[in-house]
Amino acid sequence: MHKLRTVMLLGLAAAVLAGGCGDSTKKDEIWVYHTPDFYRPELKRLAVIPFSNHTGVPGVAEAISDKVATNLTNNGTYEVYTRSHLADIFKERDAVLAGILSADEAMQIGQAKAVQALVCGDCYRYEAGTQSETRYNQVPVWGTDADGYPIITGWQQVPYLWTRNDAYVECNVVLIDTGTGRQIAAVNEPTHLWAEGSPPKRDARQLIDAAHDDQVGRIFRALDVTRTRIKLKGDVLKIALGLYDNEYDWEKKIAPADESFLVVVQLPPEADRNDFKITIVPDKEREVLAEDAFTWDKQYGRMGRRFAVQPILEQGGCRAYRAKLYSGPEPIATYKFEIVEERK
Repeated sequence: MHKLRTVMLLGLAAAVLAGGCGDSTKKDEIWVYHTPDFYRPELKRLAVIPFSNHTGVPGVAEAISDKVATNLTNNGTYEVYTRSHLADIFKERDAVLAGILSADEAMQIGQAKAVQALVCGDCYRYEAGTQSETRYNQVPVWGTDADGYPIITGWQQVPYLWTRNDAYVECNVVLIDTGTGRQIAAVNEPTHLWAEGSPPKRDARQLIDAAHDDQVGRIFRALDVTRTRIKLKGDVLKIALGLYDNEYDWEKKIAPADESFLVVVQLPPEADRNDFKITIVPDKEREVLAEDAFTWDKQYGRMGRRFAVQPILEQGGCRAYRAKLYSGPEPIATYKFEIVEERK
């Protein structure tokens, strides 16, 4: 009896970990496109200006801006211009073509090259450091008792070298509209990486290289449309009859007298401007009886999509159904509900 109960409890725990009871299931993570707030599809041509170097380490600012330009080019969202495309404009003034440009300089490039926006910036920090100190482990001293068995007879302090390595890279980057000379986006996300131990898994040189790449990635992701994984939390899908005083009227059983119901979707802000689809299907079947496509807006924590009862009822009758949420070919969440003749 106890063995059976243990198996049942383990099965229940596994079901909870897998996504809860049979009424609702969801994936833990999904892929979405992260779209910067400033981005509009009509923005197609960017120029990347070499970043100005205030770090004291020669060449690092230009190396970062070159990698940002390469990532933007490879991603394909924009047509990307680099310094080589702009050299004919500045010629001997090329030394000025670095850092954050003035509105007049930005507009000049826009007029000459039909570039819609400029990526430019300054690098202020690029450094790695190491600090070490002597620490001690308390180690037992072993001996034997009168019968010859091993015993601890005391303790001794054994020194060891503890080391911490840190790396810092910080750039301030802006995106300037060449039509107006105004900044339309700014990126300042400093990178700090560290490792500690005896010895640490990464030395200072490895950390600064990793921090360099991390800073490039932060700038790139802030400027471009990129794919990323996000976590789904809570009840992604639920059914409600309506929204009253900003509170949903949750219900698992829908009756013809209700006329319509809401499939309520809850997604994180990172899903902003991604396309989703809801389908209604009979439970354990595939035939789609109703569907609705929409684009998620991050201003909503929850969004209700309304479905009429009668068309579903005419096709499937009173029975159990599932609402399914899609962001691709496979559902990312499902929710089971019923249409009944009369709700008691």
